[in-house]
Amino acid sequence: MNIPRREVDFGFEPGQVPLDWANNDAFETTFLNALSLLFPEGEKFFVESVKQHRQFVKDPQLAADVKGFMGQEAMHGREHRAFNELMLSHGYTIGPAVEANLRAFLKRVRRTLSPASQLAVTCALEHFTAMLAESLLKDERIRDELDPTVRGLWLWHALEESEHKAVAFDVYEAAGGTYERRVAIMLLTTIVFFAVTWFVQARLMATRGILWKPWTWLRGLARLYVYPGHLTRLIPAWLSYFRPHFHPDDRDTRELLARWEKTLFGARGELREQLKLSA
Repeated sequence: MNIPRREVDFGFEPGQVPLDWANNDAFETTFLNALSLLFPEGEKFFVESVKQHRQFVKDPQLAADVKGFMGQEAMHGREHRAFNELMLSHGYTIGPAVEANLRAFLKRVRRTLSPASQLAVTCALEHFTAMLAESLLKDERIRDELDPTVRGLWLWHALEESEHKAVAFDVYEAAGGTYERRVAIMLLTTIVFFAVTWFVQARLMATRGILWKPWTWLRGLARLYVYPGHLTRLIPAWLSYFRPHFHPDDRDTRELLARWEKTLFGARGELREQLKLSA
């Protein structure tokens, strides 16, 4: 799988993106806004955890994949930070504080966990992003819920997360990472991931003055976990991570990615104008 670093620029400007850009719904929008706020510092952590193990990367193809992974993650952090700055125009003034708090939290994680466990955290979260990305690329209903002004950002991110979904895992295996550490860290990471995401979303909803509106919560949670159940549908893929011989490429998405690469960045691709440089 080729893992190119695509230099893109979505050029977000205040007033360009509607307040409720996901399904015209405050709950879904704040959920995805919360994820976006977590991406820049999270992806910086991913890159650092892989860098710590580059001495174990002997295979030339994996070395090239690591380079592509780092380039893609750097671009994701840059574009989501630009999108997060746009949130200020929507009144989400807590955005910078959220990023600062996450930065401090990850600093404690680095002091607490060994490099091997930090890489296992990256493997776990890369599995999460790969599941979410595949769901977005496959499910037209999810894509249609995104306002056209932001859809390109999430589709590009999803494409590249799927392209490099196996890199951190392959580095973990090359470094001698164990099955026991991998699954234990996945359980811990799942709990922390949802706790942090819900906490950030609650802060965003409080900023909007909708935190204590039960119907907003019930309707939003029903869509995520009941019908259409965007998150509960990911449970089988999440459970697959616990197989002793699991590998991210067990889910063959090559045809899906080839189609979306052409759709987004082909000669008449939807995001061709945002593509400044391909390297």
